[in-house]
Amino acid sequence: MKNALLVDLGGTNVRHAFFTKNKLSSIIKKKISDEDFIPYLLKLTEEKGNIDYLVIAAAGPKEKKSIKLTNRKLIVDATELENKLKLKKCFLLNDWEAVAHSLNQLKPKSLMTIKEGTPSNKNILLIGPGTGLGVTLIINNQVISTEFGNVLSSTAGMLKNFELNSSKKFSSLESILSGPGIELLYEEKFQKKLSSVEIINLALNGSENEFYILDNFLKTLISIIDDLVLTFSIEKVILGGAILNSLEPMLGSVHKYFSSGMNPKYSHLIEKVQVILLKEDEPGIYGCLELLKNVD
Repeated sequence: MKNALLVDLGGTNVRHAFFTKNKLSSIIKKKISDEDFIPYLLKLTEEKGNIDYLVIAAAGPKEKKSIKLTNRKLIVDATELENKLKLKKCFLLNDWEAVAHSLNQLKPKSLMTIKEGTPSNKNILLIGPGTGLGVTLIINNQVISTEFGNVLSSTAGMLKNFELNSSKKFSSLESILSGPGIELLYEEKFQKKLSSVEIINLALNGSENEFYILDNFLKTLISIIDDLVLTFSIEKVILGGAILNSLEPMLGSVHKYFSSGMNPKYSHLIEKVQVILLKEDEPGIYGCLELLKNVD
């Protein structure tokens, strides 16, 4: 029997749960500084006792046995943690790689269809703006984690959606398509600072300026989805994260943006694409659990 600590380490919050006696404990969320991360793990394993395995989903690119977090000054090293915590094994996942693995653990109620489709292959795109922009592919049943949100593609075309000029403030995709991106877009457009939560709440209550930002945010996000659908022959898209769940009332009309910027010769492909909103609050933990159950 595997006794394990499961951890989802994001750019803002850390979540953890224990898997012992073949049962998953309640999931706890809190804020932890970079300096306190290893002491936090030590405290958890010491208090629980008899923990042999650690599975961490972290927001950053995985290289062999380490992950350098994109939005933290922190490197998670599996070998270091195995030694310090006296573990049999530490496994690492990119955070959105973990979301992809979680699909086998989730109940149907966690997946809400917002655009019907007729997918004929098993290629799936998982995408979600949060502290950054998470993008993972499942191609021929293989999970492929990416750092697509950090590519330095030209964002000039995206900024035109907001009637903004090109700016060095918006360099990577996630500098626009993220929570911080929403805040920066709003400040650049209206010379006023608000949090992404405030912008979302005001937009959903009918405030014109805030709705303008979020309406064009969705338009921009879906233009990127269109490109990925065409590039990888995707026929199912899963949207996730707290931001898109907060915007659920606006997603009912999300179909109007699909194919609007796609090569007309291929726009018919969008008709086949099914779009699903992932409603589960803690997919990273369930992804860690899925990995744990499938390793020797």
